[in-house]
Amino acid sequence: MVELVEYAVVFMVSMLLVAGSVVVYNSFTSYEDELQLRGTFSVVAGIAQGALLNGSAKSTVPLPDSTIGCEAGTFYVSVGSDTISQTIPAACDFRTSVSAGTHLLSFSTTSGKLELEVR
Repeated sequence: MVELVEYAVVFMVSMLLVAGSVVVYNSFTSYEDELQLRGTFSVVAGIAQGALLNGSAKSTVPLPDSTIGCEAGTFYVSVGSDTISQTIPAACDFRTSVSAGTHLLSFSTTSGKLELEVR
């Protein structure tokens, strides 16, 4: 009988450790996804800002599966179901889905309108 109780206690402790590990892993994954989105937005928005200041800007950058868009003066980057956006002082109307990998982003402004080409 004592052995059965010991086994049950060990089993319960093991299950609690597994459940705790799952919670920690899910929290870390969520944190990692948020960092990836913020990093991607920072890089892409920086290139777009360069185009707003200088007329054009381009850079080759590694990107996750994402969407880069701009509508009615709101520039945004989406990774998964999360999005970061900011208002820009230019007209714009584009939305581009980008597969994971290294891409050349070419932003340009003509007649006060921001445009994007991805290669």
